[in-house]
Amino acid sequence: MNPSKIFAGIFCLIISLAFLGIGIWVQFYRNAGYVETTATITSIQKVAEGSGTGKHRTHDAYVAYVEYEVDGTTYSGPSDIWESGMRTGDYVTIYYNPDNPVEMGGDAGWLGWFTMGIGAVSVLASFAIMFKKD
Repeated sequence: MNPSKIFAGIFCLIISLAFLGIGIWVQFYRNAGYVETTATITSIQKVAEGSGTGKHRTHDAYVAYVEYEVDGTTYSGPSDIWESGMRTGDYVTIYYNPDNPVEMGGDAGWLGWFTMGIGAVSVLASFAIMFKKD
């Protein structure tokens, strides 16, 4: 076995496991213990301008500010959920920390699964690097 391939494979494996772990955390644990509620979008702010032209153009980035009520107290702030069809006044599902309702989170959606997929494929690639015959 080639020591440089083993080293490269182990290095890639460590990074792959980090991606896998982050994906699992985002999908299953990030909002663990949080309570679901409905919030109203109060404003949408552009936070970054897209750049480039044609098929290489990047899109503008936005943040939706929401307002929600917990036990008679109204909370508001930037949400980590955004979809291009959202408009001011729309209702969205958010999750808040019952111990500190000002802390909110959104549904991980595809992000956790995507990150886990990158990690899983990279784990397989790491083993392929380590055990590929010369």
